[in-house]
Amino acid sequence: MTEILKFISEEGIKVKKPARYIGNEYNSIYKDPKGKFRIALSFPDLYELGMSHYGLEILYHLLNSMEKVYAERVYLPWVDMIELMETKNIPLFTLETKTPIKFLDAIGISLEYELSFTNVLKLLQLSQIPIRAEQRAEDDPLVIGGGPVTYNPEPISQAFDIIYIGDGEKNLKKLIEVLIESKGEKRIDRLEYVSKLNGVYVPIFYKQIGRKIIPVSNVPKIIRRNIISDLDEAIVPVNKVLPNVESTHDRAIIEISRGCTRGCRFCQAGYVYRPVRERSLQNVVSSAIEMINKTGYGEMSLLSLSAMDHSLIQEIVNELLSFSKKYRISISIPSTRVDAFNVEVASKIASIRKTGITLAPEAGSQKMRDKINKNVSFDDIFNSAFNAKKAGWNRIKLYFMVGFPNEKEEDILEIGTLLKEIKRLKFQRITASINLLVPKPHSAFQFARLQSYEYTEYVNNLLRPYRKFARIDISDGKKSFIEGVISRGDRKIFEVLIRKFKKSFYDDWTEFFSFEDWLESFKESEVEIEEYLGPYDINTDFPWEHIDSGITKAFLWKEYTKYLNKEITKDCRWNTCSYCGVCQIYRVGNLVKKVV
Repeated sequence: MTEILKFISEEGIKVKKPARYIGNEYNSIYKDPKGKFRIALSFPDLYELGMSHYGLEILYHLLNSMEKVYAERVYLPWVDMIELMETKNIPLFTLETKTPIKFLDAIGISLEYELSFTNVLKLLQLSQIPIRAEQRAEDDPLVIGGGPVTYNPEPISQAFDIIYIGDGEKNLKKLIEVLIESKGEKRIDRLEYVSKLNGVYVPIFYKQIGRKIIPVSNVPKIIRRNIISDLDEAIVPVNKVLPNVESTHDRAIIEISRGCTRGCRFCQAGYVYRPVRERSLQNVVSSAIEMINKTGYGEMSLLSLSAMDHSLIQEIVNELLSFSKKYRISISIPSTRVDAFNVEVASKIASIRKTGITLAPEAGSQKMRDKINKNVSFDDIFNSAFNAKKAGWNRIKLYFMVGFPNEKEEDILEIGTLLKEIKRLKFQRITASINLLVPKPHSAFQFARLQSYEYTEYVNNLLRPYRKFARIDISDGKKSFIEGVISRGDRKIFEVLIRKFKKSFYDDWTEFFSFEDWLESFKESEVEIEEYLGPYDINTDFPWEHIDSGITKAFLWKEYTKYLNKEITKDCRWNTCSYCGVCQIYRVGNLVKKVV
């Protein structure tokens, strides 16, 4: 520790934003580490992004509520600091006690997006921990993964001793208790103990045959996710740690609901986080006010996959309004479905502080919106924009995707037509963000073909005449293409990742992403990209079928065929059950707090 403190004080000040590495943030937790099970919680990206991640904040406070556990934090340093640490042979260390990660009992790594996989490997290398789980010694930390990408962990699974599937509030404490009780026993025995727990996947006990992942010892054939049935029972991190450097989402965050049953066929989160579980009005309001009082933030964000769908959103905003007006606290709703946008709620929010509004039509034509089950009309979109302008917003951003199966030229051109119509509302700024579809596992589009990255150039040429109506940001498709390949990958992809991270990492950052490095890494590994492009059918073996989200493969195939046949599926919150499988298999259900 003394060596690291000396390094920070003498060398660390030479890097950009040294405050990223000093710790001692307000509300950070300090314990006597002696006799504790010590775990580093890591978001494998820059400090500013990691400090914005709500899930990691929950786990930090959840684990530190356990008397025998001390959870600290670590993020991937920026490239200048990495270079300096490697030159001086300084291993990656925790923010709280400046302890090298390699001396802890475990490291928990959040897996939020596939392009962070190279960061994960760099983080392990910088920590001086063997990258392959099978090569770790008895006294090496146990490497634990969690997060949404774990619904197909196989491309990166060989780097992890343990992968936790589902809601951390449900079973994570039990996992840590087993590791505490078995401390001192052989590593392989401890892994066998935890492999019996619900929602815990130990990759070393499985192998790949063809594209299927099967057990090689007496462990579960199917790993079922952990689901917390009532969000009011989940911890709210009101003592949010305040970053030393302004974070990406530097505000108080309250999760008002988890899960979505709208059934958008491209949305993995909409499937794997089912069912809908709303936090109660009293819980949301009291937690929000307490967090503001304990952090001093001037903005609170109501977090959900679709916040305006909360059955009590009007009441939540009304309850928070008097407090927010008194202390000049703005309220933001980051995810807004265009058909759920309510002018009364919008007006109240805008009365405090006017910010930009974001809507997600997803597709330009009505035909495509119906096919992807977005279930919004042109009038819904236009009226939502009109109401937003009327409520005081002057900037609007719209999200679209392209590259859907059987998409036509006229479908893309209608994106431009929609922008032309919204231009009539006289917003100061209109931005359209257009990205290539990434067909994700456990979504209806897991069967679809991944479009070539070159498709976005075709889209760019079609929409060029409409740039006079809006700023149109079209990605070049290369990052989405690589993400799509990895997301449906198997264990062979790990060899590609090993080669790729040694060439470059921080792949989600445009300035560091190298498409050429990826292509070269695939070639060196003798792994064919075409193998992961699709299309697939109901009889295809997927390398993620041992991870059970609760949504059946038969249901997803049915949804994909309904896409092809232009059929919609109604939201089961307000209509009949769609028999996706999650409520039947897990014996849970949508929990809507509104009293009828």
